[in-house]
This record gives sequence, structure tokens and C-alpha cells, in this order.
Amino acid sequence: MNNTVPFPEQKRPDDSDKQPAGPPPPTGWDRFTTRAIDWTGNRIEDILDAPTYGWTGMATWLKALIILTGSVLGLLAAWWGVTALIDAVRSATWHSHDTGLIATMHQPVRGYLQTHSAALPVSATTAYATWQLFGAASFILSWWSGATGARLTWTVWGASAVGMIWAASPASGRTVATGLAVLTWTAASTLALSGLTLRSPSFVHVHNDVQPPPVLVRPNIHLPQPVVERVEINGRELRPAERDN
Repeated sequence: MNNTVPFPEQKRPDDSDKQPAGPPPPTGWDRFTTRAIDWTGNRIEDILDAPTYGWTGMATWLKALIILTGSVLGLLAAWWGVTALIDAVRSATWHSHDTGLIATMHQPVRGYLQTHSAALPVSATTAYATWQLFGAASFILSWWSGATGARLTWTVWGASAVGMIWAASPASGRTVATGLAVLTWTAASTLALSGLTLRSPSFVHVHNDVQPPPVLVRPNIHLPQPVVERVEINGRELRPAERDN
């Protein structure tokens, strides 16, 4: 008697049971590159569409970039222009022995700035050039554009000029120099402050108390006269002669 247990028949792998392996899952680097490529393509598309849609339909990030770039370039140009003007005024030769109306006003200002700027890091020549530049720029802008800021700058500039002329002029001619400065400043202000008025705008409000006449509504209801076409009593129709009786 054979008690041996045969080994169970093992199923051989069949090629039909094998399923095709799918693509490997994307890695983090693959996802990053895909998003970067999509983002770059969208930005390039925004740039190419900008001439077609104009400023109104342009992408917001393009508007912000243009405004930021223009502001930076404008500030750099303004800084370069102001520096160049100050250097040009500084390089000019000022004669301390000038006489006349202009010397009566500009020499006290120059002397005042030279005296009170000795302890400052800026030189008296630079301070005087900056003062002249602000005066000329505020006068031109006030006359040309009428901007409120330019007119305020011109007013403060004139008041500071009158104060420096009063403080630095000789005591014997202080009132005359200050008076000439005030007259010159007010004469120039007729152009710089042209169109400025201190009169508050008036508003005229007309209140009409007249009440409209009341509207009376009188409803009239017109009902037509009833027309008797047929009268029956106990199922028998009455004749017209019988109706009257």
C-alpha cells in the first residue's frame, strides 16, 4: 500500500494572465516642470495678446509691470534731471559785488543760506541752487498747470524768500529790501496764481411751498337697465300682457 501523497499540481503561469503594466506615476519634478511649462506658455500668450486687446483687455500682471517700470524710470529721470540742474546752477559764477534790484534781493538770501548752513552737510552753494530750482519749477508749474501742490510750493517759497531777505539785509535798508521783495513776489504771483479764488462757491436752493391741488376722484358706476326676456311661473311662460298685470 502506497501512502505517499503526490505534490499538488501547480498551475503554470500563462501569458494570457499577465496584464500590461501602466505608466509609472509622475514624480515631483515632473509635476513641477509641467506646471512651469504651462505657466510660461500662459504668460507668453498674455504678451502676444496685449497688442490685440489693448490696455483695457491686457492682463493685470502686464499692467502692473508697465506701471512699475514707468514709475522707476520716471523717478530715475527726475532724479537725474534735478541733479543736473543743481550742478549747473552750482557751477555758475555769482558776483558778490552786483548792484541793482536783483542783487538787493538775491544777495541777502545767499548770505543767509551761507551763514545758517555752515553746520550742515550741504554746502551753501548747493542750498542756494536748490532754493532757486524750487522757485523756478514751482512758478512754471503753477503758471502752466495750476496744480495745487505747485501753488502751495510757490507760496511757501516766496514767504521764505521774504523772511530771509528781512533777516539778512542791512538794518538801514531792511524795510526797503523786504518791500521790494514783496512787490516782486506778488507781481510774479499774478501769473503763478492766476485763476485762484478764495470765494467759496455759492449754492442757490429754491424751495417751493406751493402744494399741488388735491385730486378728487368721484367714481360713477353706470349699470345698464335690466332686460327681462322671459318669465316663467311653474314652468309656464308668461306672455307680455300677463307680465304687466
